[in-house]
Amino acid sequence: MRLIVNERDSKDQHVFYLDENDELVLGRIDPDTGDSPPIDLTAYKAAEKGVSRRHAVITRRETALNLIDLGTTNGTFLNGQRLVANQPRVLRDGDEVRLGHLVLRITFGKA
Repeated sequence: MRLIVNERDSKDQHVFYLDENDELVLGRIDPDTGDSPPIDLTAYKAAEKGVSRRHAVITRRETALNLIDLGTTNGTFLNGQRLVANQPRVLRDGDEVRLGHLVLRITFGKA
């Protein structure tokens, strides 16, 4: 399945491919180690907007994509509703995801 992530105020798109049982972490670079998650949002001023280094994860189980907050201070929001930490929520094509104050639009389709 193809997953397209773009920041609300940017025309840049990042395309990822998820096979069944894959997981993609959303976050920002760790300035101490230089490690970055698969979906690195550093370029969108993620640190200044309250995005954690490991903020949320998108998982694929069969044909469904789920979004999971990883227990962050600033929260993960799906279409304006705050997620409970570590509780998966179904992610749908066109959903708006907010990590801290960084707003993303998520679209997907078959690879």
